[in-house]
Amino acid sequence: MKNWLTQILGLCMAVTLLSSCEKDEEQVVAKPGRETTLTTVSTNVPLTLDDKDKTYVVYSWTPVSFGYLGEVVSYTLEVAKKGNDFAGAKTYQTGSALTKTFTVSEINSLMIEMGAVQDAKTKEFSPIELEVRAKAALGTSPTADAMAKYSAVTTLAGKPYNANAAIVYPSLWVPGAYQGWAPDKAPAIASGDKDNKKTYEGYIYFPSADKLKFKFTSKPAWDDVNYGKGASATDLSTDGGAGDLEVSEPGYYWLKANTETLKWSATKTTWAVIGSGTAKGWDNETPMTYDPIQGVWTITTALSQDGEIKFRANNGWDLNYGDKGGDGLLESGADNIKVPSAGNYTITLDLSKGAGNYTYTLKKN
Repeated sequence: MKNWLTQILGLCMAVTLLSSCEKDEEQVVAKPGRETTLTTVSTNVPLTLDDKDKTYVVYSWTPVSFGYLGEVVSYTLEVAKKGNDFAGAKTYQTGSALTKTFTVSEINSLMIEMGAVQDAKTKEFSPIELEVRAKAALGTSPTADAMAKYSAVTTLAGKPYNANAAIVYPSLWVPGAYQGWAPDKAPAIASGDKDNKKTYEGYIYFPSADKLKFKFTSKPAWDDVNYGKGASATDLSTDGGAGDLEVSEPGYYWLKANTETLKWSATKTTWAVIGSGTAKGWDNETPMTYDPIQGVWTITTALSQDGEIKFRANNGWDLNYGDKGGDGLLESGADNIKVPSAGNYTITLDLSKGAGNYTYTLKKN
């Protein structure tokens, strides 16, 4: 009787253990998760240089469950040129976040990077179509593909703008002895804001000591309001018979004018690059050379991978430029400029088109 009871008890324990093992095995096999749904919210903001800092599009997607208790899911938004089956896709890892926002300048740069064709003569870009999808991966590595879930693909189409094309802002022209006193051929300083018609700034090169006088004109002609020398060295006068304005010596000057307060200033500048991307780091700058024929500052130098640079004047930080948004346009005191990859570069700084149109290029040699 004892043997019979012992056998029955042993059989029951075996069944219990087997059942337990089967449950454990079920826990280590991931259950298929549902696909994520990608939603596109367009802001209807035009793809133009004027609107470069505005939000252009917002992507959001639904969460995915792979069936694990306490699972971690990582999300990535992938963007590629239409028809490439996401080969060479640009990826944006968002961690656990379920949304990604793009500005106008970010989408513009992305479309150019993905292959929008630029006309060699007009410099305009052709329209391009991109494909976008969201990816959910199990675990903390967003690059894991074995069990990845993808959303349906959506299309993003547009025509990129040329970030180096000058935006037309309210301006003052600067005719003077250095260019033959011809307003219609004179360079201009600008407001940098279409709603601002009071304050202007820009850079003018005065090459020789006998040609340092100039005036500001409100049109590229003499038949409107002109600004000459006022009561003091920093004052402007709208009197038609006012004397000429003048800088003290030849050089490259940062000119500023306020047509409301009738004040002006001139600061002589020399320019340099500085940053972790250069051999001298952030402690010492590397001087640039002015090219009077092209009207730009240049330098050819080695830059390091993962480094950053900025442009600054007169060996100090009072006047410096960085790039907000990575669109090739410079702003005062803005973000550091990232070096794309290690190598020898020709760096060009162009401040000739007035406020709002300061640009730079990093060309790998």
